[in-house]
Amino acid sequence: MKIKTVGSVLLVLLGIAGFGYLFVVVERMTQGDDTESAVESYSADLDAAVDKTEEIQAAIDDTPAGGTLEIPPGVYKLSKNPELKAVTGYGDSYFALKVSKPITILMEEVIFQTDTDDEYGVFWVNETEDVHLKGGVLMGERLPEDGYLTSHIAILFLYTDNSSIEGTYMKNYSQGVHLNHSDYNIVRKVTSEFNYGSGIINFDSSHNVIDSCIVRNSGDGHLSLYGGGGDNHVVNCVVTEDRPDYTDQQGITVESEIGSLIENNTVSGFYYGIDVKNASDSNIIESNITFNNEYNIAVRGGDGGENLQLPSYDTQILNNMAVDPRDHSPYGIYVGAGEGHVVIGNTLNDGNLILPEEDMETYESQNNFVPEDDE
Repeated sequence: MKIKTVGSVLLVLLGIAGFGYLFVVVERMTQGDDTESAVESYSADLDAAVDKTEEIQAAIDDTPAGGTLEIPPGVYKLSKNPELKAVTGYGDSYFALKVSKPITILMEEVIFQTDTDDEYGVFWVNETEDVHLKGGVLMGERLPEDGYLTSHIAILFLYTDNSSIEGTYMKNYSQGVHLNHSDYNIVRKVTSEFNYGSGIINFDSSHNVIDSCIVRNSGDGHLSLYGGGGDNHVVNCVVTEDRPDYTDQQGITVESEIGSLIENNTVSGFYYGIDVKNASDSNIIESNITFNNEYNIAVRGGDGGENLQLPSYDTQILNNMAVDPRDHSPYGIYVGAGEGHVVIGNTLNDGNLILPEEDMETYESQNNFVPEDDE
């Protein structure tokens, strides 16, 4: 597989308020016998990328089931394949590449660029198992300004089980990672930011682990469990929104979900930080840090309109730090729908626990209250 190589690709994660940006510096590109080198801008290097869609798809197809494909370091443009249309029931989406057999794809020091106007994503992993995607940068040309929530999906697992995505960075898609009717998968150390819709969505899928991911400045529910799945774990993730004009977003959404665990995450900058709604049952919200959200943690009905608006039941809200809501709102923890909820061991500002009257009498003394931060 002969593909233009990049002399050196430096991936740097820089913190901002404890969170991550990814900057890619391409120091030198070589093609053929051309020895000219210079430090070029990220966007310029992407503009110079040569389309390698057919070659990369051929390499995937030629790798035997159970084998490993290591894509050489490089900046590659990927184009839309009009024959790769995934019909999910959640919406249709086109892709550049398709994987339909067990395979490991290594993408260290690889950048894939897609054309936003053509409305497509990168990987469609379809009706298989034991697919493992590791590393790589998936970069839409720009943030989609229109279309629908599945018009650009960076990586779709559709009816795919026992697979993983690890160490991948993605930006400027309608959704970053979409697990659809896919079980027993792992999404680990993924960064998904500046998406039209969710950074990571788990739709009608169960027994998945989303671990140590960063989801930032996206739309819809930034990290969303939705559509009737269960026993999913969202752990050790950072979910944040810091754009000044995006004040109505949701951080971690738990919607129509059963028996899932949201643990040890940091969530800030949203209208609803951790949002449990629409007939969710027996979920655990534990040991998270939530701050600077209008509602740091909420259990409520849905959003109305075309969405369901059903109460949720038996949520356990345990040992969270839910302090300093946005604009001094009173909603550190808000429970406004359903029954059987348990609220114990949380740390909140004074007056920021809002429960039904009968539950307030039971649980107020079992939580910790601190003065509000006046800054």
